[in-house]
Parts: sequence; structure tokens; C-alpha cells
Amino acid sequence: MKKIIITLALAAVAALSANAQIGVGVGYTSKNFTNVFENEGGLYAGVNYNIELVNGLAVAPGIEFAMLSYKKDDLNYQKENYLAVPVLFNYAIEVADGFKLVPFLGPTFSYGISGKAKGGVSWGGITLSSNEFDVYETYKDYNKFDILIGGGVALDVMDMVRVSVGYNQGLLNRNNDSDGSVIKTSGVNFGVAYLF
Repeated sequence: MKKIIITLALAAVAALSANAQIGVGVGYTSKNFTNVFENEGGLYAGVNYNIELVNGLAVAPGIEFAMLSYKKDDLNYQKENYLAVPVLFNYAIEVADGFKLVPFLGPTFSYGISGKAKGGVSWGGITLSSNEFDVYETYKDYNKFDILIGGGVALDVMDMVRVSVGYNQGLLNRNNDSDGSVIKTSGVNFGVAYLF
């Protein structure tokens, strides 16, 4: 029985690999915080594994690292780094020879791994120190974790290059303070990826 299960698992992996494609990409991403301050924006880099399920429908789990910052002047800024795991479902539509339109939709699980700020940055109505400080250590009620739902569209060229634009909306309140204020995130992203 054990041999049969292992054989079936290997066959499933081989079948999925035959219809899979790796993408490595970079791009611009933004994060807007409601009721807090202006947009953070910056660069991201990531990799995904696009697995075709059936007739053009695929799922692409991935991992991304993003460096975002908001800067008003040298005395007022916030910098954050995020690790994200998108799980995006997509459907490829061939629009011309060598060109595919690929709409996508799905959740992204995001976690803040570091954050620094300085100046009049305010969280939940509290203006913090004018000296540089660790955001997560100073503001204990700032939730590092978020689940976002988003979608967008990509253009695949010759099954080698993918250009994409998308939008994400955060579902969780990033403010765990008992003051009841809601801080949610949203943002757009633009990227280009090389497909293997």
C-alpha cells in the first residue's frame, strides 16, 4: 500500500510539473493605510510557480519580498519590509500568436518583517518620537500580519515575459488598539517577470 501511495504521489508531481512554469519578477508596489498617512511605495522581487489545472486555468503560489517607504522630508519617514505569499488563480486567453492575456485573482498573505520610522508619524492618533525607532517595537498594537484579496491582468509575450498590473485590498485591521480605529491597507503593483 505504501508503494502505491508513493507511486501515485510521484505521478501527480510529474503531471503537475509537466504543466508548470516558473516566473521570476520585479516591480513597483504601493501600500495605502487608511486614516494614517500617505502611501508607502517601493520595489518588490519574487518568484512564483504557475501550475496549470485544466484548459488554461492555473494557480500560481509564490513568495515576494517588498521594500516600501513613505518620506515627507529627512525628519519624517517610515520604512517597512514585507514578506508575502500570493496564491493567485489565473486564466490564459490567447489573443494573438505568441500573446496571452492572463487575468488573475486570489489572496495574498503578508507579514511585516521590519519597520523603521522617524518624525511625526502617527498611528491610531498617537504621534511618535522624532528619533528613529522600530515601528513594531514602539507601537505594539500595530498588526504585522495581513490577508489581502486582489486581482489584475497580465500580458504574456512568447511564453517568456509577463507584464502585469494589479490591485490588493487588505481584509484585516492593522490596528489592534482598543480605541476602535480601523487601519486597513490597499495598494497597486506593476511588474515584469521572466518565465522559465
